[in-house]
Amino acid sequence: MSLPPEILYEILSYSLDSAWSRRESFSVLLTCSLFRDICLQILYIDLHFTSHAQLLSYTTTYSHSPPPYAPRSVALDISGDDSGLIFLDLYALFSQCFSTILKGAERDEDGRLSLELLRLRLNSHSFDPHVEIIYTSLSLVSPHRFIWTGPDPPHHFSIAIVPEAAIHLFRAISSYSNLVYLKLTHLTMAYQPSFNTLPTPPSLQTLYLGQVVFLHPLSVANLVLHPSMKNLERVALVDAYTGSIWGLRLRRSDIERAAIDATPEFLPRSPEDSTPINTNDSTAAFRLDLIRKIVVCEARTERIIGGDRVENNAILF
Repeated sequence: MSLPPEILYEILSYSLDSAWSRRESFSVLLTCSLFRDICLQILYIDLHFTSHAQLLSYTTTYSHSPPPYAPRSVALDISGDDSGLIFLDLYALFSQCFSTILKGAERDEDGRLSLELLRLRLNSHSFDPHVEIIYTSLSLVSPHRFIWTGPDPPHHFSIAIVPEAAIHLFRAISSYSNLVYLKLTHLTMAYQPSFNTLPTPPSLQTLYLGQVVFLHPLSVANLVLHPSMKNLERVALVDAYTGSIWGLRLRRSDIERAAIDATPEFLPRSPEDSTPINTNDSTAAFRLDLIRKIVVCEARTERIIGGDRVENNAILF
C-alpha cells in the first residue's frame, strides 16, 4: 500500500530533523529515488542554517550554479561570535545564489525572490563596521512573513536588535510590498531620529513587538494611524517598555493619550483633516476607536525583582 506524497513528506521531514548525524541523513536519502526527491525538496525549499559554516558552505556551493529548488523559507539560528559576519554572507546568499533562474521561484513586482517566511534568530552588533549591509541584504528578497528574535531564552532580557541595526532593518522592511506578518523581539528603540521610525509597509496585517525598550507611545500611534496602513488588523506589544526594563511598561492608554495630544507635525493625518486635535471631535473619537480595536499591550515575562510588575499574564489597558 503506497502512502500519499503529503504523508511521506511529513515522515521524511521528521526523520531528517531528528537524525543524529549526517550519516543518518544520507541513509534516508539513499533509500530510494522517491525518498531522495522528497528529501531534496525538504532540504532546499525550507532552508535552515544553524551555523556560519553551514551558510558559508551553501553560498560557496551555489554561488555560480543554482540550487535544485527555489527556497520557500529561509531561517537562520545563529548565536555567539558566528553572528558577526552573518549579514555579509546573507547578502552573498540572496545576491548570488538566488539571483539566477531558480526552479519554482516566485518573484515580486520588483523581481525579488518571494519567500513565505524569512526568520532570523541572532544578534546584531553596535560596532559592526558593515551594519549597512543589513539593509542591502534584506532588501534583496520579498517575504510574506518576517521574524527577527533574539537567541536568548525568554526570561533572559537582552537586546538582539541594536539601534544602529534597527535603522537599516526598518528601511528594508519598508520596501517589503507583500509583507503581512512582522515579528520583532529583543529590540531597542533608543536613539531613533523621530517618532515616525517604525516601518509602515501598506500590506502589513499583523505586527508583534516583544521585549522592546524605549518604545515611545507616539511611535505606535503614528504607525496605527498612518494613512497607508489600511490593512493593519492587530498590533501586539508584549513586554514593551517606554524606557528601560526598570521603568514602566507601555499601556494602551499611553498610546491613546499620545494620539490625542500629538501635534499635527507628528501625527499623520488625511489631507482634508486640518482641525486641531481634541478629545471631543469625531476625528479624535475615530482614532481612539481604531487604537482600541487594533492595539493589545500585554505583560508576559517578569523580572525576578523590580520593574513594572504584573500578576501573571495580563492585558495592559
